[in-house]
Formats: sequence, C-alpha cells, structure tokens
Amino acid sequence: MFTTEQLTQRWEDQRAIKNLMGKYANCVLLNWEGEIYDRFWSQKADICLGFNDGWYQGPEAVSSYYRAVRDRNALVASLLQKRFPEVLGDKSEEEIYGIGPFKVQPMACPVIEVAADGQTAKGLWFCQGAYNNVESCGPVAHWTWGYFAVDFVREDGWRIWHMQYVNDVDCICGQSWGKPPRPLPELPEFAPLAQFQLPAYTVKAALRERYSPSRPLTEAPRIPEAYDTFANTFSYGL
Repeated sequence: MFTTEQLTQRWEDQRAIKNLMGKYANCVLLNWEGEIYDRFWSQKADICLGFNDGWYQGPEAVSSYYRAVRDRNALVASLLQKRFPEVLGDKSEEEIYGIGPFKVQPMACPVIEVAADGQTAKGLWFCQGAYNNVESCGPVAHWTWGYFAVDFVREDGWRIWHMQYVNDVDCICGQSWGKPPRPLPELPEFAPLAQFQLPAYTVKAALRERYSPSRPLTEAPRIPEAYDTFANTFSYGL
C-alpha cells in the first residue's frame, strides 16, 4: 500500500522514464550517438547493452559502441561530401556531421514498473521503426520491428542500467522480411564503409533470432512485473 505522496512520486518516476527513452530515440534520430552514453547511462560497473547477437558489457565497451557509431556517422558525411562537392564541398566537418543516416525508433506500448523501494525500474517497449543507412552500396532503407527492454537505476535521476534492443525484423525495403536479404552492388565511392567495423561484442550470444519462416514460436521479451527490490525480480541484462 502506498501513500498519496508515494503514488505521486511513482507517477513522476514513470513520466521521467518515458521522457528519458523519448530523448534517447530523438538522439538516435538526430545522429547524436556521441552524447548518449554521458547523458543517459548509469555509472555502474555492470552496465550492458545487448543486440540480437551479442552484448557490450561494462562502461568501456558500452561507451566504445556509441563512439564507433559517431565515428561512422562522420565517415559517411565525409564520403557524401566527396560524392556531392557541388552541395557540400564548402562546408566544415561540423556542418556536414549527421547527413546521410536517418534512424527512426518510435517506442510504443510501454509497460513500466517502478520498484517498491523506488531505486530501480523496468520498462518494455515495442518499436516499429525504419532507418536509412549509407553502406558500401550507397543509401539503403530498412524496416525494423522489435523491442527495447530496459532496467533503470536511480542515480541523480533515472539512468539506463541494462538495455536490450532486439529486432524480429530488420529487412531492406522492397525485399521480403521472411527471406535472406539480396545483396546490392557495391559502389567504389563508398568502399571505405565496407572496411568499417563496430567494436566486437564483449559477449557473443544469441539474444533473439530474427523472424524467418523456420523460426520456432518465439515469445516477446518478458513483461515487467511489480516487484519490491531488484534482488527479487529478473534482469534484462546479462
């Protein structure tokens, strides 16, 4: 049983968590990945970020992932500047940074539970999004359907502690999302992107198999449930 004051605080906590994830999605949309780690992540030593096929574990691994995405954005901008000198040739690195990639991750159907002790929280969102990325074959548009599953911790406000972003669908627009992707011809002006690699996962693991006609029935990530302290609930982390 909670007092009226406690219930009000819990409502404010849920609002703050929704705003945090909304700001996260907007940073991705604006290609501000270089700011995400400092703005949103916990300082705990056991933070982790998971994707379909692996984990980044620990502050250095998580922060290096976002730095690498920032560096890739800068590389894309420089290649586009060379490809379109009549439009971008006289602009500085700061002015062209962020052109090219367009990543939309709208979060819907939120289920948020704040621990009774108010120190941690859990959230699950469905994300039906899309992104346009510049690859070694040039600009490529994708559809994505998946989930954000997040543990939060209170640290001078709410911070991301553990997070999974796992997709059921990630397919090139115009191709079947039930079949393997058809490769597109590479373009020499974007060849450096074929050599660019994100950091290796700290832990290689199959978090979620993407949809295919042969995939077994796969449940959604576990929905948050009411809990007292983090010690008596499940984790979205490793």
